[in-house]
Amino acid sequence: MKYKEKTASEIIRMIEQDLCSISEICKTFKISRKTFYEWKKEKPEFKEAVEEAIDHREDVMIASARIGLKQLLEGYIQKKEKISYIPDKNDPVNDVEKCRVVEKKFCPPSIRAIKYVLDREERKKEKQQLESWEKRPLVIEVQDEETRRQLMILKGNGFRSGGSLNPEIVAAVNRELEENKKMKNEEPEVKSEERKMESEELKVKNEELKNEQDKLQAQPAAAPVEKPKVNLYPFLPPGYTSRTD
Repeated sequence: MKYKEKTASEIIRMIEQDLCSISEICKTFKISRKTFYEWKKEKPEFKEAVEEAIDHREDVMIASARIGLKQLLEGYIQKKEKISYIPDKNDPVNDVEKCRVVEKKFCPPSIRAIKYVLDREERKKEKQQLESWEKRPLVIEVQDEETRRQLMILKGNGFRSGGSLNPEIVAAVNRELEENKKMKNEEPEVKSEERKMESEELKVKNEELKNEQDKLQAQPAAAPVEKPKVNLYPFLPPGYTSRTD
């Protein structure tokens, strides 16, 4: 069947409203499933519209499910109407409404729904905890060198057995152990040299400070500077004298 825009629009509308399955839609428009998927393959705009319709349909279904779950968790009010009819006096063929009774009933929260939500939250927490544990690095502490050597061989062989039979892996592990041992032996010597250099630098600074103090002590004491006498009353009336001594 030839592709038609009108038919494609109707198919997309039915998919979005979730009225029928793909097979039922194809039967409605008298096309085969093969034709439907060929249209999706050959018409990019039709494929995109179908995928958007499916996404929208799923969003609506999820929203409806959440509303229903919320009602089950919190409880809801159920309405029930009873309508009575009587024959119409003016038109005996038809009936008219006599009375309408509305009954309201409160439905309590569902224990199963509450348990479902709590169990889902518990599983989510367990999954997050498991993922956090898996992301942590594996640390194994050993007490003797031989056990450490065997673990290094196991790691070098991809955590598979038989690594001790591979001479290349054994040789690489032995070299690594020798290098680590050599670095540990050299480390105290390096620290000793650093302490020695720090002690010599401190000794030089102490000698320089002592020399500065000796120079200051050897300098003669400066003579005291006499302050000039200042007359506090330069102008006095006749018959008065100033005593500043």
